[in-house]
Amino acid sequence: MARAFLRGCESPSVVWLLLLWALSAQPDIEDVLAMRRMAMNGGIDLAHPIPRSLLAKPYRAPVLEPWFLPYEEWETEYSEYFLRHYGDARVRFRPSAICVHFTVTSSATGVYNGFVRGGGMWNGTGVSFGHPSVHLMVDKDGTVYQLLPLDFRCTGAYGVNHKALSVELVALDQKDLLSRPRQLHASFCLVRWLMRRFSIPARQVYGHNDVSLGRTVVADFLDLADKKWPNGYPPEARRTDPGWIYLRWLHLWLQAHR
Repeated sequence: MARAFLRGCESPSVVWLLLLWALSAQPDIEDVLAMRRMAMNGGIDLAHPIPRSLLAKPYRAPVLEPWFLPYEEWETEYSEYFLRHYGDARVRFRPSAICVHFTVTSSATGVYNGFVRGGGMWNGTGVSFGHPSVHLMVDKDGTVYQLLPLDFRCTGAYGVNHKALSVELVALDQKDLLSRPRQLHASFCLVRWLMRRFSIPARQVYGHNDVSLGRTVVADFLDLADKKWPNGYPPEARRTDPGWIYLRWLHLWLQAHR
């Protein structure tokens, strides 16, 4: 019903108001996903059918291959980061959300080495040196690497790092990602496993593209350091990963394999 009503709305402000209502009312996850897609694409539904063979693939508990980053060396840096952006210097947490990304590179090793080297990270007013990180990375063949303990906060998606586990998918873009059913299935199973382990509802499984839209889509978004854009990413910094089609497929699969 919400989908049918939204299709008749031409005002972006109406779309955002309905989005807020939908999230607060906790409707069916398909309604939420439809609203997200339409709000991002001028009311155009980007529904794309999930392959039946992928939808039918059963859940299989993931095997996590340890490939830990030197996170213990970063505790002081991370404590300062979390105090600056979230008002909480703790680096340990119990996650209540999941954020999915893709790497924009073709190599898991390259991503890992980039995390270890570190680089420029947004500090709220400019760029300073820091070490980005995620908790888990799904390689192109479906191998799942664990890069951080699941109770150690990462810096993978500013705005939700105080709440979310970050899952990185090795892919250049959404088209590249959707071409690998084995990797897709591994990522779906991983998300389901994390949801059950930490009692995370489907409505709190986000894409980085969701998070970049800020509080209009993700109520938990928080950034105390950026006074100009405290409620979301600047327009030029909006994210497209892991893609709206991927997110639709993920949530359809999760519904079919509860």
